[in-house]
Amino acid sequence: MKKLLFMLICMFISIPTMASAHTHLSSSNPTEGQVVTEELKEITLDYAENIEKLSTMKLLKDGVEIPLSQILVQDRQLVGTLSAPLENGSYIIDWNIVGEDGHPITGKVSFTVEIEQINKEKETTQPKVEENKQANEQQDKVETQTEDQTENQTENQTSTNTVTTIITVLLLAILVMGLVVLFKKKRK
Repeated sequence: MKKLLFMLICMFISIPTMASAHTHLSSSNPTEGQVVTEELKEITLDYAENIEKLSTMKLLKDGVEIPLSQILVQDRQLVGTLSAPLENGSYIIDWNIVGEDGHPITGKVSFTVEIEQINKEKETTQPKVEENKQANEQQDKVETQTEDQTENQTENQTSTNTVTTIITVLLLAILVMGLVVLFKKKRK
């Protein structure tokens, strides 16, 4: 009977920590939805936990991979060095990491580069109406993508919180049932 109680207590303590042990992206440079206006030399992704050396990232523009000259894994950080300056446009950082617990985790960070357009606006006192229209359309597109990704991240966090809550409730129920069985046997 003591073994059963001991096993229940061990399960109660260990399962919630296993459920919440997966690491996640805590910050990035560039950030999600950012409009980059200066030359970018490297991409930095920071995670909540240490990541394994197998972790990697790809930089994509319109579905085409942009080569990175180097990708380094440093404890909780994944750093990609760009081999050439980025052209204006929308980019996606597609990352794949392996957490310390061995679980693979993937994600994406989207951003936009608008270096030349900013410089042109500084040079001219009255930008053309068509350029403004294109800039507004691109900004609307970036905002829509950012809203969609924010909703996806919120859904993922809600899903993770729900799973953790369910596991915790189940463990509490198992523990209570184990204690009831233990006390019934003691009374006999």
